[in-house]
Amino acid sequence: MSEIALLGDIAFTGIISSEPGENLTRFSKITPIIKNPELLVFANLEVPVREGDERNKYKSIIHYSDPEATEDLLRQFNIGCVSLANNHIFDCGISGLKATVALLDKLNIAHTGAGWLYVHCEPVIIEKKNVRYGFLAYVDRSTNPRTENFQEIQINYFNIEKAKREIVSLKKNVDKVICSIHWGVDYSFYPTSDQVKKARQLVDAGADIIMGHHTHTFQPFEMYKGSYIFYSLGSLTFGDYIREGKTKLQALFRKTKKSAIVKIDFNENKLKFIPTKELKGNFIVFDKRNYKKWSSRKWIHYNIKNLSPLLNSLYTINEKLFYRIFEYFFGYYKNPVRRLFEFSNLKKIKKLFL
Repeated sequence: MSEIALLGDIAFTGIISSEPGENLTRFSKITPIIKNPELLVFANLEVPVREGDERNKYKSIIHYSDPEATEDLLRQFNIGCVSLANNHIFDCGISGLKATVALLDKLNIAHTGAGWLYVHCEPVIIEKKNVRYGFLAYVDRSTNPRTENFQEIQINYFNIEKAKREIVSLKKNVDKVICSIHWGVDYSFYPTSDQVKKARQLVDAGADIIMGHHTHTFQPFEMYKGSYIFYSLGSLTFGDYIREGKTKLQALFRKTKKSAIVKIDFNENKLKFIPTKELKGNFIVFDKRNYKKWSSRKWIHYNIKNLSPLLNSLYTINEKLFYRIFEYFFGYYKNPVRRLFEFSNLKKIKKLFL
């Protein structure tokens, strides 16, 4: 059997790092599914480990994880390969990046997409069960990694022509090419038409899997010329956290709390979704959602929203405004009654539109 698993974003930040004693329980539902040593597990490692006080001064909010907690969880999740090409990997500066790479090397976990040497951005090749996998990782500039002022960092920015050339070259030496891309519109359920166009071009160049992430939402997937395109795999886990200067726990939007573990068996050409849901405190349970049916419905909405600029605007307003209003009152750590009385404060209203 030649089977792999795709996990999307993993961020062991916040209480996942500060309360590590809960982690065995937090992830006890899913670890048996991915713990099989015969399984090759890919993910996007969304945050660096932090050693020292260095931070990216060009970012207003930073995320990071504890080295010991991250090491334990990378083992627990049976991670075999990660992308570091994302907009948070440099949140703790070069020291955080070096600490992260050192930890991955210690655990013999393959990585690509960011580093301080050119080789850190080169494709990696992994052989498992007599299948050679080539893995490339990119980050789109629109996600704002904020690395422009740091000459010492190498990060693999996404450029369609460069990516196509690298896929063509890599395909000569491997059986399967997996192209990981950090891209898309934050908190949106839909890829952009430009993403769809470029993803298909990458498949035309030889990619067998497009592994998208960044939006923190699961987006519809498609089969194109026999290859799998996952425009966004969502966040498997992103630690609830206390923002600087605040005292209460916060979490990403509720809409980000549903994801799926994706398993692909190349021998039998089978695709399996294992839907997950992250509860308060980052405890993961199984979800009943049928992602294949959900994806089909989202493609219908995608086609409707692209019929005209007006329809596209209405969908955008729904995602950017009404979802934010819902989150304002019913977020994981929000009290709707208290929020209602706060609603008279114009500063609170203003936040809904930011």
